[in-house]
Amino acid sequence: MKQLFIIRIALIFGVAMFAALTVFLRQSGNLPEPDAAALERIRYMRYGVWGLSALAVAWAFLWKARAESAMSEQGAASSMILAWAPGEGAAILGVVTHFLGGPIATMAFGILAFIVVLLIARIPTPSR
Repeated sequence: MKQLFIIRIALIFGVAMFAALTVFLRQSGNLPEPDAAALERIRYMRYGVWGLSALAVAWAFLWKARAESAMSEQGAASSMILAWAPGEGAAILGVVTHFLGGPIATMAFGILAFIVVLLIARIPTPSR
């Protein structure tokens, strides 16, 4: 299960670094402001973040149950990785939306969904 811990740290670090870089670039003014057409696409991306976040949380519950019922350590590891994937996707989509000029709340919502997924789908240990 040591590999799962490393994978989980890599997921968290990747999302956190991209989010920090995006916030820094937005605040420094190094990114151009989007035009009206881009703002319309960003609005749809925001809805995508909300939908993907809801899916990620439901998905985590499903795969957590599969990991707990897995008969082998390899099966549990595979289930955990599959449970975390939509959460990371929601976080990355939220950060990209903010990077392109969307509101920071969209990034925060995606990252919040990722954190909830990580809390739901914890790495199984023999005592759990």
